[in-house]
Amino acid sequence: MFQKRFRSSLILSILFFSNSFLFSQPNGNAGTNGASSETEQEDVSKKETSKQEETLAEKKRRFLESGQINVIGAKDEDIKKIPGSANVIGKKILKETNPIDSMEALRRVPGATIRYQDAVGLTPNIAFRGVSNEESRKTLILEDGVFTSLSPYGQPESYFVPHIDRMERVEVVKGSGSILFGPTTLGGIVNYVTRKPPEKPTFSAKVIGGMNGYASSLMQYGGTNQTTNTGYDISYMHNQGNGFRDYQGFRVNDLNLKLIQKLGEKDSVFLKYQSYQQEAQSTYLGLTQGLYWRNPRINPARYDQKSIDRQAAVIGHDHTFNENWKMITRAYWTNVGFLFRQESYSHNNLTEFGFPARPPENAFGVYAPDVIGNQPGDVIYMLNSTPNRHSFFKTGGLETKVEGKFNTFGFDHEIAFGARMHYESVNAANNVFPYPTLTKGITTQQQNRNARAYALYVQDSIKLTDKFKVIPGVRYEHIFQGVYTHRRLATADDVNKGYANSVGQSMLVNDANETYTKVVLPGIGLTFDITEKFIWFAGAHTAFSPPTFSTVQNPALGLGYKLSAERSNNYETGFRGNITRYFYTQVSTYALYFSNQIVNTNEAGSGLGAVPINAGRSVNRGVESNFVFDFGKFAESRWEIPLEFTYSYTKAISTTYVPVGTIQNADGTVSITNQPLYAVNSAGNLIKVNTNGNYLPYVPMNVFIGAIGVKSPSGFYARVEYQYFDKQYSDLQNTKNQSTDGSQGVVPAYGIWNADFGYEAPGGRWSIFVNGKNLEDKVYISGRLPIGIQQGPYRQINIGATLKLD
Repeated sequence: MFQKRFRSSLILSILFFSNSFLFSQPNGNAGTNGASSETEQEDVSKKETSKQEETLAEKKRRFLESGQINVIGAKDEDIKKIPGSANVIGKKILKETNPIDSMEALRRVPGATIRYQDAVGLTPNIAFRGVSNEESRKTLILEDGVFTSLSPYGQPESYFVPHIDRMERVEVVKGSGSILFGPTTLGGIVNYVTRKPPEKPTFSAKVIGGMNGYASSLMQYGGTNQTTNTGYDISYMHNQGNGFRDYQGFRVNDLNLKLIQKLGEKDSVFLKYQSYQQEAQSTYLGLTQGLYWRNPRINPARYDQKSIDRQAAVIGHDHTFNENWKMITRAYWTNVGFLFRQESYSHNNLTEFGFPARPPENAFGVYAPDVIGNQPGDVIYMLNSTPNRHSFFKTGGLETKVEGKFNTFGFDHEIAFGARMHYESVNAANNVFPYPTLTKGITTQQQNRNARAYALYVQDSIKLTDKFKVIPGVRYEHIFQGVYTHRRLATADDVNKGYANSVGQSMLVNDANETYTKVVLPGIGLTFDITEKFIWFAGAHTAFSPPTFSTVQNPALGLGYKLSAERSNNYETGFRGNITRYFYTQVSTYALYFSNQIVNTNEAGSGLGAVPINAGRSVNRGVESNFVFDFGKFAESRWEIPLEFTYSYTKAISTTYVPVGTIQNADGTVSITNQPLYAVNSAGNLIKVNTNGNYLPYVPMNVFIGAIGVKSPSGFYARVEYQYFDKQYSDLQNTKNQSTDGSQGVVPAYGIWNADFGYEAPGGRWSIFVNGKNLEDKVYISGRLPIGIQQGPYRQINIGATLKLD
């Protein structure tokens, strides 16, 4: 069935492509006057020479960027084409600030929300405009336009993220420009763009060392062989540190290879390969209230360990039909081994008799704020058993994209259309070790999870006047997801039927659950050139996120849930560009109408069970703005003195909640229950079950970032920055009082100071720099997920140097 549909779509695309040549192509000069004077002829000759040089430079740029599908683009005019809010974190700011991780760089983007849960953002929590940032599930993260998630359609959690040190720039799109990408675009698109091969052989190195045992080294060698028309670039990065809490060490090795071969004047082929290894003492377990007050550096989960081994490759072909039409075809593949060992634990919660629970028999460690007088929920018992998540991910796909320019009935068009086929599989197993120091245990749960997806998309920029463009687009996604359980834990029903001897026993089964999602995602954008470099934009589009494997089927119990995809209808308008050559601004306002939100019943207001449901709706409204005023350019000086302000206002509110009359019992069965209007949480606070009108969790209403920098003509530079983030709620109930286990309560507002100093030699031959982050060493809560208090990074001062030889 799909083959017929895909064949039909391909035929239509070819027909459309062929018919475009029947219309007139965009015209340049029609000709020259035969009676022109010698001066005019000289001017024409100079213009032609200049045009030829520009065309040659453009051809070089296109060749060196072969295989890249940009979300925005490298040229200044590319961002003008985006019909919505768009930001680029450029090479200059990355070079001066030297961010340790991606979240440090992305938190400067208007509308961004971030949350730390490990030492250096190895598992980033990134989203925009009030959308949930949990493990970046609802943010599409790409590298050179290719998926980085281990399982983009089934498990989009960002356990892997490209390291910021390797990047030339980072592109962020939150508006209708996201129509060309998918599947998950509710939280925006982040595209990491790697450097293209240099035009001549160049070796470069970057070395950084700093507090908390942090050390990073990056070596790159690349160039272009003019004789064979071959571009090449190879890089190796090693990154390590101790973290800012106990037992939070990490070590990363990242090898990347890029090859580009030109074949004639119109074709090039490319290969990109990555080998990535990560060993990190990562944990989901945060601190209780008492432990955080006693010593925020405490980490009870000393044996928790995350290991990732990722191999990835992209091969492809670029074909230029003529100066107006281009086609990019690429195939991608990834193999990832993922191992996450997590110690079991419990708290000293109140027993049924009203007393704090004593340590269980299998407890081997006790973490308490004091010897006596501890509150219920304040003590963590670390247990002998150690669940181990062991998964192997495979993904692969083929995508073809055509970009072109043509003219119909006097209107210029810039069109992009394409198709993608994608496949992924996950072999997931849960093992239990009898003691945390062991590396072998018993397999208790096992699943195979598969997904197949097919996408078609088209977006056309129609120039109605010299200044006004209409940009309609549409995307179609057809997704199949299957979960096949081979081993799971027994329920009471299994015991009653004689399938198992006791509840919780591991049993062999042959259960399957499959689901299909078909969705059409329309969008339209408008742009108007107020001046050559300052535009107005507006847009409306439908964003989307498919159900994940854990919502298709309960991973532990094999229970299936038929859920709809998540959607939001997004609207925005704003201004962007240079008002003058020394004053840049972007201001946008938006409204996101979020529906079919997949949440667990305990998140949506019930303290009982954890059945995923389509239950939540929200409206996210806000204003995003950033301003850059360069006093150096204003004074017509050779000095650069930029003053930068970024301000975001976000009001994300739950608008509808229908109480769900089902709960999941401890043995896995589902029962009908009546939802009370109010309930009592673990802290003894009265909470409202119906969350209509409450603020969404982890969305600061006000975010402000201010910075001033200076750079001399000789190469010295300095930058001072202040970042402020408003208070946030940790749950939909908007619980204000902090629970003793640290999982509930307000996340207080915080502000941090950063500073950067350095010198870069002429031509970038070498440089030295000092970067200070959180200079006041402020201890602050970044979040209360996944379990307990997770703090943000402490003071980090790094010293580094770069060297370039060509």
